[in-house]
Amino acid sequence: MARNDLDRILNGLGGEETPDDVRRMAEELAGCLRQDLVRTRQHKHTLWREHIMRNRIVQLAAVAAIIAVVSIGLYHLGVSPDGAGVAWGEVLAQVENVPVVAYKMRLTMAYPEGRQWVDESDVYASREHGGRIDSYKEGELYMVKYVLPARKIAYIVHPQLKRYFERTLSDEQAVAMAEKQDPRQWLKWILNEEYSQLGPSEIDGIQVEGIELRRESEVLRVWVDVQTNWPVRIESEGQMMNEGQLRPTHMILDHFQWNAQIDPAVFEPNLPADYTLSGPR
Repeated sequence: MARNDLDRILNGLGGEETPDDVRRMAEELAGCLRQDLVRTRQHKHTLWREHIMRNRIVQLAAVAAIIAVVSIGLYHLGVSPDGAGVAWGEVLAQVENVPVVAYKMRLTMAYPEGRQWVDESDVYASREHGGRIDSYKEGELYMVKYVLPARKIAYIVHPQLKRYFERTLSDEQAVAMAEKQDPRQWLKWILNEEYSQLGPSEIDGIQVEGIELRRESEVLRVWVDVQTNWPVRIESEGQMMNEGQLRPTHMILDHFQWNAQIDPAVFEPNLPADYTLSGPR
Protein backbone atom coordinates (compact mmCIF):
# COMPACT_ATOMS: atom_id res chain seq x y z
CA MET A 1 0.00 0.00 0.00
CA ALA A 2 1.28 3.47 -0.82
CA ARG A 3 2.05 5.77 2.09
CA ASN A 4 -0.59 8.27 1.04
CA ASP A 5 -3.21 5.48 1.21
CA LEU A 6 -2.08 4.55 4.71
CA ASP A 7 -2.19 8.20 5.78
CA ARG A 8 -5.68 8.50 4.38
CA ILE A 9 -6.86 5.53 6.46
CA LEU A 10 -5.20 6.66 9.66
CA ASN A 11 -6.27 10.28 9.33
CA GLY A 12 -9.83 9.26 8.59
CA LEU A 13 -10.35 7.53 11.92
CA GLY A 14 -12.38 10.13 13.77
CA GLY A 15 -11.07 13.60 14.38
CA GLU A 16 -8.10 12.59 16.49
CA GLU A 17 -4.46 12.92 15.53
CA THR A 18 -3.02 9.42 15.28
CA PRO A 19 -0.36 8.81 17.98
CA ASP A 20 3.17 8.18 16.67
CA ASP A 21 3.32 4.67 18.14
CA VAL A 22 0.05 3.70 16.43
CA ARG A 23 1.28 5.02 13.07
CA ARG A 24 4.58 3.12 13.49
CA MET A 25 2.75 -0.16 14.16
CA ALA A 26 0.53 0.32 11.12
CA GLU A 27 3.49 1.20 8.88
CA GLU A 28 5.41 -1.88 10.02
CA LEU A 29 2.40 -4.04 9.21
CA ALA A 30 2.07 -2.33 5.84
CA GLY A 31 5.72 -3.08 5.06
CA CYS A 32 5.29 -6.77 5.82
CA LEU A 33 2.22 -7.06 3.63
CA ARG A 34 3.85 -5.11 0.79
CA GLN A 35 6.75 -7.61 0.78
CA ASP A 36 4.23 -10.46 0.65
CA LEU A 37 2.51 -8.72 -2.22
CA VAL A 38 5.76 -8.43 -4.21
CA ARG A 39 6.59 -12.08 -3.66
CA THR A 40 3.16 -13.14 -4.88
CA ARG A 41 3.47 -11.00 -8.01
CA GLN A 42 6.60 -12.92 -8.99
CA HIS A 43 4.35 -15.89 -9.78
CA LYS A 44 2.03 -16.24 -12.75
CA HIS A 45 -0.62 -13.53 -12.77
CA THR A 46 -4.07 -14.98 -13.14
CA LEU A 47 -7.40 -13.29 -12.59
CA TRP A 48 -7.71 -15.22 -9.36
CA ARG A 49 -4.32 -13.97 -8.11
CA GLU A 50 -5.21 -10.39 -9.09
CA HIS A 51 -8.37 -10.82 -7.03
CA ILE A 52 -6.24 -11.96 -4.08
CA MET A 53 -3.94 -8.93 -4.55
CA ARG A 54 -6.84 -6.53 -4.43
CA ASN A 55 -8.29 -8.29 -1.40
CA ARG A 56 -4.95 -8.08 0.41
CA ILE A 57 -4.90 -4.36 -0.09
CA VAL A 58 -8.39 -4.20 1.38
CA GLN A 59 -7.27 -6.44 4.23
CA LEU A 60 -4.30 -4.17 4.89
CA ALA A 61 -6.56 -1.17 5.08
CA ALA A 62 -8.90 -3.01 7.46
CA VAL A 63 -6.10 -4.30 9.70
CA ALA A 64 -4.42 -0.89 9.83
CA ALA A 65 -7.75 0.67 10.73
CA ILE A 66 -8.37 -1.89 13.48
CA ILE A 67 -4.91 -1.32 14.95
CA ALA A 68 -5.42 2.41 14.91
CA VAL A 69 -8.89 2.26 16.46
CA VAL A 70 -7.82 -0.11 19.24
CA SER A 71 -4.61 1.78 19.93
CA ILE A 72 -6.35 5.15 20.00
CA GLY A 73 -8.77 3.66 22.51
CA LEU A 74 -5.87 2.41 24.62
CA TYR A 75 -4.16 5.77 24.22
CA HIS A 76 -7.12 7.57 25.78
CA LEU A 77 -7.35 4.97 28.56
CA GLY A 78 -3.72 5.61 29.41
CA VAL A 79 -2.43 2.25 28.17
CA SER A 80 0.88 2.51 26.37
CA PRO A 81 0.74 0.31 23.20
CA ASP A 82 4.52 -0.13 23.17
CA GLY A 83 4.64 -1.08 26.86
CA ALA A 84 6.48 2.04 28.06
CA GLY A 85 5.60 3.54 31.44
CA VAL A 86 2.57 2.85 33.62
CA ALA A 87 -0.35 1.19 31.81
CA TRP A 88 -3.15 3.30 33.27
CA GLY A 89 -5.88 1.12 31.83
CA GLU A 90 -4.40 -1.81 33.76
CA VAL A 91 -4.28 0.29 36.92
CA LEU A 92 -7.98 1.03 36.60
CA ALA A 93 -8.83 -2.63 35.92
CA GLN A 94 -6.82 -3.69 38.97
CA VAL A 95 -8.46 -1.30 41.43
CA GLU A 96 -11.91 -1.99 39.98
CA ASN A 97 -11.57 -5.61 41.15
CA VAL A 98 -11.07 -4.49 44.75
CA PRO A 99 -14.24 -4.69 46.90
CA VAL A 100 -12.91 -2.70 49.88
CA VAL A 101 -10.24 -0.01 50.24
CA ALA A 102 -9.04 1.86 53.33
CA TYR A 103 -6.90 4.99 53.27
CA LYS A 104 -6.00 8.22 55.07
CA MET A 105 -7.16 11.64 53.96
CA ARG A 106 -5.69 15.02 54.90
CA LEU A 107 -7.66 18.16 54.05
CA THR A 108 -6.08 21.59 54.44
CA MET A 109 -8.36 24.62 54.06
CA ALA A 110 -6.93 28.14 53.88
CA TYR A 111 -8.56 31.04 55.74
CA PRO A 112 -7.79 34.77 55.60
CA GLU A 113 -4.69 36.07 57.39
CA GLY A 114 -2.84 32.80 56.85
CA ARG A 115 -5.03 30.65 59.11
CA GLN A 116 -5.57 27.00 58.18
CA TRP A 117 -7.98 24.23 59.06
CA VAL A 118 -6.39 20.77 58.93
CA ASP A 119 -8.68 17.76 58.98
CA GLU A 120 -7.24 14.23 59.08
CA SER A 121 -9.46 11.22 58.48
CA ASP A 122 -9.44 7.44 58.26
CA VAL A 123 -11.67 6.40 55.37
CA TYR A 124 -13.23 3.03 54.53
CA ALA A 125 -14.99 2.46 51.20
CA SER A 126 -16.86 -0.76 50.42
CA ARG A 127 -18.99 -1.55 47.39
CA GLU A 128 -21.20 -3.82 49.46
CA HIS A 129 -21.46 -1.98 52.77
CA GLY A 130 -20.99 1.70 51.90
CA GLY A 131 -18.53 4.13 53.44
CA ARG A 132 -17.27 5.47 56.74
CA ILE A 133 -15.09 8.49 57.56
CA ASP A 134 -13.52 9.01 61.00
CA SER A 135 -12.34 12.64 61.21
CA TYR A 136 -9.77 13.97 63.70
CA LYS A 137 -8.74 17.45 64.76
CA GLU A 138 -5.36 17.64 66.50
CA GLY A 139 -5.50 13.89 67.07
CA GLU A 140 -8.97 13.85 68.69
CA LEU A 141 -11.96 12.17 67.03
CA TYR A 142 -14.65 14.81 66.51
CA MET A 143 -16.88 13.35 63.76
CA VAL A 144 -17.85 10.00 62.22
CA LYS A 145 -19.76 9.93 58.94
CA TYR A 146 -21.58 6.87 57.59
CA VAL A 147 -22.90 6.63 54.04
CA LEU A 148 -25.16 3.62 53.43
CA PRO A 149 -26.29 3.61 49.77
CA ALA A 150 -28.23 0.34 50.09
CA ARG A 151 -30.39 1.91 52.82
CA LYS A 152 -30.36 5.38 51.19
CA ILE A 153 -29.35 7.00 54.44
CA ALA A 154 -26.36 8.86 55.92
CA TYR A 155 -25.39 9.63 59.50
CA ILE A 156 -23.08 12.27 60.92
CA VAL A 157 -22.07 11.53 64.50
CA HIS A 158 -20.35 13.95 66.92
CA PRO A 159 -18.96 11.84 69.79
CA GLN A 160 -17.83 14.86 71.82
CA LEU A 161 -21.36 16.29 71.78
CA LYS A 162 -23.11 12.92 72.00
CA ARG A 163 -25.24 14.03 69.08
CA TYR A 164 -25.96 12.75 65.59
CA PHE A 165 -27.73 13.77 62.41
CA GLU A 166 -29.69 11.49 60.10
CA ARG A 167 -30.27 12.21 56.41
CA THR A 168 -32.43 10.31 53.94
CA LEU A 169 -30.83 10.10 50.47
CA SER A 170 -32.24 9.86 46.98
CA ASP A 171 -30.73 7.28 44.64
CA GLU A 172 -28.63 9.99 42.99
CA GLN A 173 -27.44 11.42 46.30
CA ALA A 174 -26.50 7.97 47.61
CA VAL A 175 -24.42 7.22 44.52
CA ALA A 176 -22.78 10.67 44.51
CA MET A 177 -21.81 10.52 48.19
CA ALA A 178 -20.39 7.01 47.85
CA GLU A 179 -18.38 7.94 44.74
CA LYS A 180 -16.94 11.08 46.34
CA GLN A 181 -15.07 9.06 48.96
CA ASP A 182 -14.09 6.18 46.63
CA PRO A 183 -10.57 6.69 45.19
CA ARG A 184 -11.40 4.37 42.28
CA GLN A 185 -13.92 6.93 41.09
CA TRP A 186 -11.31 9.68 41.26
CA LEU A 187 -9.10 7.66 38.94
CA LYS A 188 -12.03 7.24 36.52
CA TRP A 189 -12.69 10.98 36.53
CA ILE A 190 -9.11 11.66 35.43
CA LEU A 191 -8.89 8.90 32.81
CA ASN A 192 -12.20 9.93 31.23
CA GLU A 193 -10.87 13.38 30.38
CA GLU A 194 -7.81 14.95 28.77
CA TYR A 195 -5.08 14.44 31.35
CA SER A 196 -1.33 15.04 31.17
CA GLN A 197 1.57 12.82 32.20
CA LEU A 198 3.65 13.91 35.20
CA GLY A 199 6.52 11.49 34.63
CA PRO A 200 8.64 9.62 37.20
CA SER A 201 8.99 10.74 40.81
CA GLU A 202 9.42 9.25 44.29
CA ILE A 203 6.98 9.11 47.21
CA ASP A 204 8.06 7.65 50.55
CA GLY A 205 10.87 5.78 48.80
CA ILE A 206 8.52 4.34 46.15
CA GLN A 207 9.18 4.95 42.46
CA VAL A 208 6.00 6.40 40.97
CA GLU A 209 4.54 7.92 37.84
CA GLY A 210 1.64 10.33 37.81
CA ILE A 211 -1.08 11.90 35.73
CA GLU A 212 -2.83 15.22 36.20
CA LEU A 213 -6.21 16.64 35.22
CA ARG A 214 -6.89 20.38 35.25
CA ARG A 215 -10.48 21.56 34.95
CA GLU A 216 -11.84 24.99 35.84
CA SER A 217 -10.58 25.74 39.36
CA GLU A 218 -9.64 22.16 40.29
CA VAL A 219 -6.52 20.03 39.81
CA LEU A 220 -6.54 16.24 40.32
CA ARG A 221 -3.41 14.06 40.41
CA VAL A 222 -2.85 10.33 40.80
CA TRP A 223 0.53 8.74 41.56
CA VAL A 224 1.06 5.01 40.98
CA ASP A 225 3.77 2.57 42.09
CA VAL A 226 5.50 1.59 38.83
CA GLN A 227 6.29 -1.88 40.21
CA THR A 228 2.84 -2.88 41.45
CA ASN A 229 0.42 -0.61 39.51
CA TRP A 230 -1.31 0.33 42.79
CA PRO A 231 -2.10 4.03 43.39
CA VAL A 232 -0.09 5.38 46.32
CA ARG A 233 -1.29 9.00 46.40
CA ILE A 234 -4.21 11.03 45.06
CA GLU A 235 -4.23 14.82 45.33
CA SER A 236 -6.87 17.48 44.81
CA GLU A 237 -6.38 21.23 44.72
CA GLY A 238 -9.42 23.46 44.45
CA GLN A 239 -12.04 25.29 46.48
CA MET A 240 -14.63 24.22 49.02
CA MET A 241 -17.65 26.09 50.38
CA ASN A 242 -17.25 26.92 54.07
CA GLU A 243 -19.24 29.41 56.12
CA GLY A 244 -20.78 30.79 52.95
CA GLN A 245 -17.46 31.36 51.16
CA LEU A 246 -15.30 29.39 48.75
CA ARG A 247 -11.95 28.70 50.36
CA PRO A 248 -8.77 27.23 48.81
CA THR A 249 -8.30 23.57 49.72
CA HIS A 250 -5.65 20.90 49.28
CA MET A 251 -6.57 17.25 49.82
CA ILE A 252 -4.21 14.26 49.94
CA LEU A 253 -5.31 10.61 49.94
CA ASP A 254 -2.58 8.09 50.78
CA HIS A 255 -1.62 5.05 52.91
CA PHE A 256 -3.97 2.95 50.80
CA GLN A 257 -4.88 -0.58 51.84
CA TRP A 258 -6.21 -2.09 48.64
CA ASN A 259 -8.52 -5.04 49.21
CA ALA A 260 -8.30 -4.44 52.95
CA GLN A 261 -9.78 -7.04 55.28
CA ILE A 262 -12.32 -4.83 57.07
CA ASP A 263 -14.91 -6.17 59.52
CA PRO A 264 -18.38 -5.36 58.09
CA ALA A 265 -19.31 -4.09 61.57
CA VAL A 266 -17.11 -1.06 60.87
CA PHE A 267 -19.77 0.20 58.44
CA GLU A 268 -22.65 -0.25 60.90
CA PRO A 269 -23.50 3.11 62.54
CA ASN A 270 -22.56 3.35 66.20
CA LEU A 271 -25.41 5.33 67.80
CA PRO A 272 -25.33 4.87 71.60
CA ALA A 273 -28.62 5.19 73.48
CA ASP A 274 -27.48 8.39 75.22
CA TYR A 275 -26.76 10.19 71.91
CA THR A 276 -29.36 12.75 70.82
CA LEU A 277 -30.82 12.87 67.33
CA SER A 278 -30.64 16.46 66.06
CA GLY A 279 -32.92 18.04 63.50
CA PRO A 280 -32.39 17.94 59.71
CA ARG A 281 -29.32 19.71 58.35
